Order: sequence, then C-alpha cells, then structure tokens
Amino acid sequence: MKLLKNTLTLATCSLLTLPAFAADKQSEMAELYGKLNIAIQSTDEGDFKEKELKSNASRVGVKGKYQLDNGLTAIYKLEWQVNVDDDSKDTLTARNQWLGLRGGFGEATVGRTDTTFKVAQGKFDLFNDYEGDIKHLFIGENRVSNVITYKSPVFSEIQFLASYVLTEDEGKDDSLSVALAYGDLNLKKTDYFLSVAYDNKMAVNKGDSDGIKGVQLNNTRITGMYKFGDFRIGGMLVDTELEKSGKSENGFAANASYKIGKVLAKVQYQEFADADSVSIGADYKLGSATKVFAWYTDREGLSYLDADLVPNKIATEGTYFGLGMEQKF
Repeated sequence: MKLLKNTLTLATCSLLTLPAFAADKQSEMAELYGKLNIAIQSTDEGDFKEKELKSNASRVGVKGKYQLDNGLTAIYKLEWQVNVDDDSKDTLTARNQWLGLRGGFGEATVGRTDTTFKVAQGKFDLFNDYEGDIKHLFIGENRVSNVITYKSPVFSEIQFLASYVLTEDEGKDDSLSVALAYGDLNLKKTDYFLSVAYDNKMAVNKGDSDGIKGVQLNNTRITGMYKFGDFRIGGMLVDTELEKSGKSENGFAANASYKIGKVLAKVQYQEFADADSVSIGADYKLGSATKVFAWYTDREGLSYLDADLVPNKIATEGTYFGLGMEQKF
C-alpha cells in the first residue's frame, strides 16, 4: 500500500510541475481528475442501527493519451478509490486501471476495468454509489482484472463492446461479456439510449469464500432511457442464471428524474429474487462541479439467488437516509 501511495503522490506532483507543453510534440498533457462524495448516512436494519460518515466511491485518477504513428493513439488510466471515511491509514483501493490503443479500428485496452455488461447500462442508475445503487440487488456490476476490452467505432449511433476475462482459477473457464448499444449513454448527443448486454460464465466478486463469491453466472440485461426536455425515464430488465444448476431469477428496475432549475428530483424502483427497493432523492447544483444531495432508500425482502447452492443473501433489508455533498475536479 505504501508503494501505491508513493506512486499516486509522484504522479500527482509530476502533473503539477509539468510545463504546459511537453518537449515531445507527439505527447499530450495527462489529466488529474476525481471527485469527493461524502455524506452523513443513517442506517436502520432492524437490530442494527447506525449513523456514520460515508465516502460514496470518492476517487482520484490520472488519465491521458499519446499520439503515435499510423493514426494510432496510446491511452491509459490509473484510478483509485479514496475511502475518506476509513479509520485506517490505508485509504486507497484500486479502481479502473488500464493501458490501450485507439484508432480507426476502435479502442482496445488491457488491465483492470468495469465489464462490458456493467458499462452497457450507461447512465441509467440514478442512485449510483448510494444504498439505492442497482448493485445491491442485481448481480453483474463487476470490475475485473486480467481483462481485454474492445469498443468498436460508432456506426449510425450503434456500437459493439466486448470484454474477455482471463481466469486465474483452476477448473474455471474464461469469461466473456458483450453488448450492443444504440444512442448516447450520456443522453447528450441523442435523447435516447438502448443496450442489450450478456455475460457468459462471469465469476461473481461479491460475498465471501463460503458464499456466492467464485460462482459463475450467465447474465442478460436490456436497458433503455429516453429524455423529454428536462424529464427522463428509464427501464431495465435482467435475467441471472447459475452456470452449473441452470437456476435463474428475473428482475426489473424503473426510474424517472425531472430537472427544475438547479434541482434534480429522482425516483427509482427495483425488484429481484423476492426483494425490492425504492429510492427517492434530490440533487441541488451549487456550481458546474459541485452539488449537495439528499436521498432515502427502503429495501425489503431477502434476495437469494439459490438458497441451496448459494446460501448467502445478496442484499440486506432496511431503511437508509443520506445527506451530503459532492465536489468534482
């Protein structure tokens, strides 16, 4: 961890001391970026009640590109999660970290990154990184290492994406994640977005060694979003199947948001494997990179993928309230 901290510190200091233009005209300035999202959260899970400070996937990173010959560009990203609510001194954990090439063929990267299945949801999740995050019920929000990722050029607003995950576990097959997307996932270039994604034999990185961690799944997901001026709606259908037993569970999510001046009001409902979650909230813009927010989530039922094969529950039930601030840079 000390080596990781030293590496990040060195990279940050280097960026601050680099001249505006590098000596090599082919190179381009790297970019330091990140965000701090900190909230006071109240948790009520029946016998367990707590008020705490939460760092909602706060992060810092360095990304950049380097122009090469033959129309190619070298691209890279090194990103860490900053756990500002952690009592220990080791507050950095790895997020997306990869190296790749971009050109007329599209984009190819190798390293640690979100799977294509996860990326293909676009900006659907209105409560991303909070207790209302769809990851608390749905399975498939994976960030994996040893992955080769490909993104095709966009043709008539259509793009193909794929991730191939090399397994290090004896007796397990490599995993594949593919998706086809139509429209702009940020809903800026188009007012619509639609994607179909599929995971094949994807290992679950959630739970402990005796639970669902290490189980391989087949996931199918259809995601759609549409924007009417300041009003946005979205829907998602999912199917998760255990590779060995063939047992599957279906689920869905729906959400809506409406922008009123500087306020973004939002609501999201999710259901999977006899459990459901409803979240409501609002963001208030203080500036282009600053906002304050409040949200409430009520999650009911215990979500099991397979009580016999996978005894660990996927999510807990309870009520949660958060009030906080986010600053991007």
